[in-house]
Amino acid sequence: MTAPLIFGVFPLGIAGGPDGIAVGPPDDFEAIGRMVRELQGEGRALLPRIYVLWSGADSTAAVHSQIATLTAGGIPWDLVLCYRDPGGDVAAWAAFVAQVVQRHGRRLSAVQVTGEPNLTWAGAAADGAFPGALDAMVEGVLAGAAAKRETGGSAAIGFAVVPDIDPAVSDFWTGVHKSGGPSFAAALDYAGIDVYPDVFGPRVSLDALPGTVERLLRDFREQALVTAGIPATVPIRICENGWPTGPGRPEEQQAVVLETIIRTVYRLRAELNVTHWQLFTLRDADSSKDDLFHRFGVLRSDYSPKPAFHSLRRLIAELG
Repeated sequence: MTAPLIFGVFPLGIAGGPDGIAVGPPDDFEAIGRMVRELQGEGRALLPRIYVLWSGADSTAAVHSQIATLTAGGIPWDLVLCYRDPGGDVAAWAAFVAQVVQRHGRRLSAVQVTGEPNLTWAGAAADGAFPGALDAMVEGVLAGAAAKRETGGSAAIGFAVVPDIDPAVSDFWTGVHKSGGPSFAAALDYAGIDVYPDVFGPRVSLDALPGTVERLLRDFREQALVTAGIPATVPIRICENGWPTGPGRPEEQQAVVLETIIRTVYRLRAELNVTHWQLFTLRDADSSKDDLFHRFGVLRSDYSPKPAFHSLRRLIAELG
């Protein structure tokens, strides 16, 4: 029997874009807890996702302190380690990743090593803008996996990228294969991808959306990962997916779009070995703003639900 889909969520009201950070009213942690429990219903607990930013060796102590605070609450985070070092100190980064796994590898659900290292045009919103990002992904995964073996950690070690416009001609994946080789592939517990069809790039009609999602996943599995030497036995996780509301983007359509994407992923999960779908994000940064980065949530910034919240709750009960 094929396993159910594992659902996750980034629960905070903040989003990063090429023009900076989208923020709004402060996070209400009581409301977050209440709405996450309502969203997951009686089934499996949602995988909670969180991001920390490492900006060089001088930031290591502060980021360790932040992670210690996060893990002290007993929440099994899917922790994203973002590589944002203008100096490109990959050796210091790899040592940092190893330390995170050594200290917290039994309490975290997963450690994602780099966020979108192949995305170069989004400025400080993605790791690909920083020098050595490809090597940071490879060396960080190798260091994290080694630390996991040495300490008996349980956190899944992986990475997440954005889809390539044309993976057949992308030099990113040939670079991964050259840099990491079989050792990198063997170190992975998952390969992650962030997908935003009908958000970034051309608009996609609802009729065309299932085919677009399938093409993105097939290109990732059958071209990008094959080029990198990563076998089909390594699961794919959809680490980020969302659809913002706002002008020209009705709240009712958000519900339909997300359901269409999730059902397509569910249909393909066995064939392409897809195990996770994770929502970005639970709450709007600021529902009063028209900018799409402020309105990715399935809740408004006052924690009132949009229609997608209710449809997602139903899908989690049915497919999770």
